[in-house]
Order: sequence, then C-alpha cells, then structure tokens
Amino acid sequence: MFGFLTGSSGPTPKQIGKAVKRLTETHGEEGPRIEAAERLFEWDTPETTLALLKRFTMSSRVITQDIEEKRMIVEMLVEKSESAIEPILRFMKTHQQVDWPVQALARIVSKDELVRHLVDIIETVAESEFAAPEHRVSLIRAVHDHVTPEMAPMLESFLDDADDDVRIAAVDALIEIGDSTRETLLEAFLAAEDQPRIRRRVAELFADRGWAVKGYRPKIEESLPDGFALNAKGVLQRR
Repeated sequence: MFGFLTGSSGPTPKQIGKAVKRLTETHGEEGPRIEAAERLFEWDTPETTLALLKRFTMSSRVITQDIEEKRMIVEMLVEKSESAIEPILRFMKTHQQVDWPVQALARIVSKDELVRHLVDIIETVAESEFAAPEHRVSLIRAVHDHVTPEMAPMLESFLDDADDDVRIAAVDALIEIGDSTRETLLEAFLAAEDQPRIRRRVAELFADRGWAVKGYRPKIEESLPDGFALNAKGVLQRR
C-alpha cells in the first residue's frame, strides 16, 4: 500500500525529531502530519517506526480526520509486518494510548502471540513504580476481547491496586472468564468496604449475568449498594 515510499538511507535523530514534531501537531492541517507519517514510514527503521506510533499520543481538532489518520498509521504498521512488532511493544510499555497499537498488533501476530505480548506488557507495567494508573487501565482493557482462564492470576493481582479504576478494569476483565471467577469477585466485593464504585460494578456485572452469591449471601446482602437486591435463590438483581 505504501511501498512506493521506500527510502535508501537512514535518518538522523534531528530529522526524526523534526518529523515527530510535525506528525503530532495538534492545531495544524492534516497535510503536514500525513507527509511526516509517510516520511517516517519511508525511512523504515525501528526508531522511525517507534516515532510513527507517537501519532497515537495526540488528537487533532477534527475528530473524523483524526480517526482517519490513526487508521492510516495502523495500515502502515500492518504493512511493516514483523518489523513493526518490537517498536509497537516498546511503545505500549511506555505510553498509555494502546488501543490503536493493539489493533495493529492483532493483525500482525496470531491470537496466542497477541495474548502473550499483552500479558508480558501488563506485568512489566505493573512492576514499574513510575507507570500511571491510566496506563494500567488501558492495558487491562486492551485484553478484554482476549481474556483466557490462564490470565486469571495476573488479573487478580490488580484487585488490590491502589487505584479504583484499575480494580474496576480488572473486575471487568475477570468476569469475561466466566463462573470460575465468581468467588474471587465476591471476595473483591467484600474487600472493597471503602470503595463503593467497586462494589457497585461487581453488583452490576452479577446482575447482568444473573449470577448467585451462594456461600456469601449474609455478608453480601448486608452490604449491597442501593438499587440491588437478592431474590429467593440468592441471585443478585436490580430493583
């Protein structure tokens, strides 16, 4: 698709920096941004591919155009195929804007490889004391369509996170595994005594699925959020 832009020599750091500045210009016209993206694509080195990904860190003023440009970057990454994998993974480990990179990666590698990469990145970010909660949230949400039972221990580790949004993202991912996570989520509900948002989210998900609270009824019943109740069978329902 973009093969006509093949280049013959590598760029200098100054050239890459200049291209990135044009690529991420929020208020300018789309022409210079697209030209900068094509130049980075043409240079075709790991560093310029990583620089190309920086388009995902900003949004231009015209939403429809912004989406089209990001789709274009995804297509460029997909065309690079395996050579884009390492830059994509590097980007995802240091930037919280992972939705578009995951789309590209999902078209380059197999589903099993994608899951392995996502789990590795999540664990790496979780171990970093400098990672923002938003980064953890975006990565956990990125695995929602790819959750497997084997991922449960990793996701459960986020149920003790200091940030409520991270915990809620983990709850949302865990419930996709199915009924085997029921007790884990009920334990998370009870542990969230001072986190009403977490209790409400667990209650919403149980009500949506018609799940019972067997083995936990007395404790759950006395701590249900407003708007929820248990029926005679112990199934959590909205009032």
